[in-house]
Amino acid sequence: MCGYCYECIILHVVETGHRGTKGYRFSYLQESEDIKTEIQQLEDPNNPEPLIDLAFCRLYDHYFAHGFDVELFDTLQDRFGQEAIQAYLNRRQASSSEILKAELSDINLLSDEACWNQFITDKERIFKNALDLLNFYHDWWLLGIGKEKSEPLQRMEQTGIMDPIDNTTLAEWNRFDALYPAISFALSFIIHHHGNSEIIQKIALTNLEDVPDMWGKDLWLQRRAMIACVQRDGLSFIMNNLNQIRYELIYYILLKIDTSSADLKKLKEAILTEDEHPMRGMMESEHIIELMNKFVDQPA
Repeated sequence: MCGYCYECIILHVVETGHRGTKGYRFSYLQESEDIKTEIQQLEDPNNPEPLIDLAFCRLYDHYFAHGFDVELFDTLQDRFGQEAIQAYLNRRQASSSEILKAELSDINLLSDEACWNQFITDKERIFKNALDLLNFYHDWWLLGIGKEKSEPLQRMEQTGIMDPIDNTTLAEWNRFDALYPAISFALSFIIHHHGNSEIIQKIALTNLEDVPDMWGKDLWLQRRAMIACVQRDGLSFIMNNLNQIRYELIYYILLKIDTSSADLKKLKEAILTEDEHPMRGMMESEHIIELMNKFVDQPA
């Protein structure tokens, strides 16, 4: 299963509220509006290991959006345990990138309100570091500039799996996994404190050059950026950039954001008048139209 397949599972979860097996836990942690309850409900939270990275991403996003919340941190600590949290902090400290390393490896930011308040007052420095990291992520991971690639036989030797599509080296996957919490941290800060920054739109509109992460962590970053753009500009953002946006993202936005019937009709007309949508994915235009019709037909 690839990240695009898992994104379809996430769309199903968002649309239906379906609760499935353990494999669905990434979708719940990514999309739940009540992150505290979601963490409390996690079964076997330290397996697989990346769940704690995602939980910390949601925690920092919550702090940037709503302010310091030690109860949320305590919930995370109680559920994952101090050993897993310390291992997470050690991984952040071992990151090859110095950008935001100190912040992400300092537990006091999350457990001590005075430390958090002191940190958040230095917004200019945080913004510069966050912007530098997101621009690097955009060029390196999304566009593939300077990214190491591998041949199928080389991947077979490294992983034991013959995958003709995934051309990202194991070293680059490990680098992405190590940087991912910092990238998410940076995106959360800029969305909540510099919502007009061009980098948000660039991440929203730039589709991956290569295969996405298995759990769709990079696609989640794109969905978050897309929501921020639509919340800022309305559905006109989608209509003005329609030829750059995957249908899955449009479907997701329609599920997550309240829209007027008038705007839905305009978007429907824009989609129907397309000769051919250039961003081919797992979803067709008929799925979007059907969803919009359902919303328009709903009683007020």
